[in-house]
Amino acid sequence: MIGIRGQLRPRPARPGIFRRRMILQLTSLLDLLLILVFVQYLEMSRVSARAVDLEAQKRKAVESQRDQLLSGEKHNLFEVWEIHLNGNKSVYPDGSVLITSATQKKVFQSRDRDDFVRELVEAMKYSPKPSSPCIFLLTWGNVRRDALDETTADLNAAAADARLKGAWGGVVEFRVVEGGLLEEKD
Repeated sequence: MIGIRGQLRPRPARPGIFRRRMILQLTSLLDLLLILVFVQYLEMSRVSARAVDLEAQKRKAVESQRDQLLSGEKHNLFEVWEIHLNGNKSVYPDGSVLITSATQKKVFQSRDRDDFVRELVEAMKYSPKPSSPCIFLLTWGNVRRDALDETTADLNAAAADARLKGAWGGVVEFRVVEGGLLEEKD
């Protein structure tokens, strides 16, 4: 410090107890901060594990439902057309749709909803008349959520469209069932 006459005056010495108390207070704050970070880490791990378990349970339920639709006695009660939205690991172009029935198999990419319905009718109109109800089993590969939502909406619109029903005289009812994530089809 500079005194009144411009001379340097030494700073008064603080007792050693003050420094020790300050260091002890900072140490306890640091300990508290580390405890909070660790508790947050544990909570995030628990929430993440629960989300993974829930997703695995959903996937098992969807696979079970799909297996019931495609095999056994119930398969004879209705016809199932598999509609698969191809992802980025497919042999088909990303975002294309693979339609598979007992007699037909076709891949297409639609520009809009009307084009989707037209392509579906074109692919399936040469099939024998399906039993009613005919199930559209929608599965998908590694795709973005918005692409899946768009395809689901297109498929629901196709199920209600008069052109598809009219291909077999208007007496077939179509229902959409989500089959879940499926390994890429070839």
